[in-house]
Order: sequence, then structure tokens, then C-alpha cells
Amino acid sequence: MGCTSSSNLDNKNNKSPCGSSNNSNDFKMAGKHTLGVSNQFPALNSQQRLGGSPSKSRNKVALKPGRSLMDWIRLGNSGKDLTGVGRKVIEVTPEELAKHSTADDAWIALRGKVYNISPYLEYHPGGEEELMKGAGIDGTQLFDEVHKWVNYESMLEKCFVGKLKTTPVQKRGSLSSILRLKPSAPNGPAVVQPPPPMGPPPPPGSSPPRFDWYQNDTTVTLVVYTKWKEMRKENIIIDRNGRELTACVYIEDHTFTIHIDLEDDITEDYEVKVQNQTGKTELVLHKQTTGQQWRGVGKFLDRHDAFTPTNDKGPVYRCCRVESVVSVNHDTKLLCVSFPHGTCMCVPVGYHVHIRHKVEDVEVVRSYTLVQPSLGSKTTDQRLSQGKVFYLMIKIYKNGALTPWIDSLTPGDSMEVSQYEGNLSESRLAGQGDLVMYAAGTGFTPMVGLINHCLSQTKPASR
Repeated sequence: MGCTSSSNLDNKNNKSPCGSSNNSNDFKMAGKHTLGVSNQFPALNSQQRLGGSPSKSRNKVALKPGRSLMDWIRLGNSGKDLTGVGRKVIEVTPEELAKHSTADDAWIALRGKVYNISPYLEYHPGGEEELMKGAGIDGTQLFDEVHKWVNYESMLEKCFVGKLKTTPVQKRGSLSSILRLKPSAPNGPAVVQPPPPMGPPPPPGSSPPRFDWYQNDTTVTLVVYTKWKEMRKENIIIDRNGRELTACVYIEDHTFTIHIDLEDDITEDYEVKVQNQTGKTELVLHKQTTGQQWRGVGKFLDRHDAFTPTNDKGPVYRCCRVESVVSVNHDTKLLCVSFPHGTCMCVPVGYHVHIRHKVEDVEVVRSYTLVQPSLGSKTTDQRLSQGKVFYLMIKIYKNGALTPWIDSLTPGDSMEVSQYEGNLSESRLAGQGDLVMYAAGTGFTPMVGLINHCLSQTKPASR
């Protein structure tokens, strides 16, 4: 998407984690060090929910006193050697890794890096048994199945042992693998056989949508033919920095990317039009200078026309601005947060975003479902439907890892916020007359948007 991996976060006292950049379009790719985010909320290891994995069920155990996330951060900063090898970076073979598979001597490999997890066992929210499943092996797949979005590199930084040594794999596509020579007779000429198939064909429905564009004197319209009948306006996220435009179109479980250096300047106003029966999606851009025909739409940039599984994408964090903070009660706050200029993101009902901040040099990420500013008021914030702002209702925990920092935020401060994630389909609500939900405390927040959506339908059933 052309985004760069960067982080100018200061220590725990920094109230503006996006740094001092004046670039309002400062949105940052988490890069290889921040993993993809799960599609379930509340995040099961967040303050708002006790439970397991975003992608498969697991239990959250009761930790001993003094074994919280903040206690782990303090231990890491205490100067104690948590590597078990005297802080020497070594090369670890799979055979050596397999020797370290007991609770008092447990190593795990994650994406080619080996960590000593013995010191962390008592701090793991999922319990020692869950973490020990990856001891002595490459636990990358297990990790991704349970909590892929967690930034383990930051969490286990002080436990780093070294790199996992792997056997080089022969490059695919070499001459010997592509051209297979087979003699037609004992002394006859060699016959070139066709290369073997590279794998099964893509599953039906995964073919990329078609992209097109057209213009008139005042607008330029980008068109994506999704062929998805459940396509909604909320399924497109737009970012613009000058003439560089990035639009991510979410189509079922895939993402189609538009990435263009536009021919000329446009205004900050976007329109998204969707034909529900065909899935045809139009992004209407307004020309800064009207009455002129563009020679072309512009230059296609890296990853334009890419069509990839959404789960393969890492989270993108944008530098957002706190607009207002209102106390709901003694320990809960309602925050209005604006996206950077040039960003348009209307969050689907029931979806959540991720907020990250560095606490004592450890990156902490928490998930929060967006809410409406009010359920009783007839007036709504028009900026919501324009994808310019969002609202969060967050309970403050005095001993929490992230909420004390959130509690300190005031209008004008910054926070890093990811794109939305979730899997609730509005079609599941169609024709339903009764909706039963249970919640305690701020566990109510995922339900606010859902209730508002159900009550605001043009043809609501009796609810």
C-alpha cells in the first residue's frame, strides 16, 4: 500500500504517540513486526472480555498476584537476564530448539526468531499449558491461530535468544525444475516435458474484480465491479496524501487495493455509491479545478489492483486526533476521535478498531468497539456518516496497561488507531423480530451500534 513502517513513540509519559509530525496524513503500516488482527471482538485478552482466542476458543486463567502485564514490563526493564544465554545472540538449529521443551527451560520459535519463554510462563494470560504447546518447536502457526494480532516481538524482546537456522530451499522456477528432460529412447533425443502444475487453481469466487474509471467536468469516478450483493459503503477505506490515493475495498474475505498517483488535485470530499444488486462500487472524487479533462486517471502505484486475503494484511495505524472527552460516570469516558485529513472510514456496525501505545518501551494494543455518541438524541454527528470521526466509550482501569494513558488524553492529543476489523454481516439481521443481548458494564459497547442500526432501519420489524 506504499505505507512505511515507522514508530516515533516516546515513553509512557508521551500523550501524543504519533510524534510531532504535522503531516495530517501520517498513517503507518505496522509492517512485518505487527501481525494481522483477528476478526472477533471484544478481543478476548482485552480489558473488556475474559476469554480466549480471536480465532479459536481458549480460556483466560487467573494469574498470581504480581503477574500482570505491567509487572511483566517492569521485569523486562529491571535489567535481569531473561534470555537464559547471557544476552548473547546465537544461531539455533531445529535440533537445539527441540531440547528446550520443559517449563524451566522452554524456547519457542516465532517467524524465524527464538525466544526463551520460561520467564513469561507465569505472566501468560492463557496459562502455562497453552504457551507450552509451542515449546521446543516453531510455534508460528499455533500463535497465529490463537492471537495473531499481538506484537510478540515487543512483548518478548528481552527474551530473545537468536535466529532459527533453517535449511535453504531450492528456488522454485529454476531451469532444472521447469524443464524436465526425458529421453524418448535409450540413445534418442531428449524430449522437453511441460512443467508440473504449480498448485490447485484458485477457488471459485476469488478472481479479482474489474477496475475502471471515467470523468466529467467536475468529478473523476473510480469503479470497482465487485459482483458481491452484500457490498456496502462501509466496505471501502480511503486514504489520501496529496495526489496519492489509496482505497481498500473489502469484498467478502478479500481486499482489493486501489493505489494511484492522481493526474491532478482533488478536494477532500468523497462520495461512495454502491449498487446492491450487482455490487458495483463507485468512488466519486471532486476535481479541484473544474472544467478541465484529465489526460488519464494518473499513475498506478505499487500494489494497485492487488486482490489478497484480508487476513494476510497487517494492520494499518493512522495518527488520529482526540476531538473531545466526556465523562460518562466515575470511571468511563466517551471520546470523539477524528481521522487524518484525507482519510474516510465509515465503520460497519459491530466492528472494532485497535489502539496502540508504547508503555515503558513495550507496545500495547487493545481493541475497542465503536459506539454512537447518543442513543436518545435525534441529532447525530454528520461527520460519522462522512467517515471523518468515530466515538469510543472506554472504562478506565487504574492498574490497566493502556487505559491510564487513555484517561490522560485531552482534546488535541493524538492516538494511533488501526483500520476496522470484524465479521458481523448485516444480512444476518434481516427479518429478525427479536434481538436478545447480554452484557455487563462496558461490555455493552459492542451492542450500542447494533441497537441503533436495528431501530433505524427503514422497514424495521417489531422489536
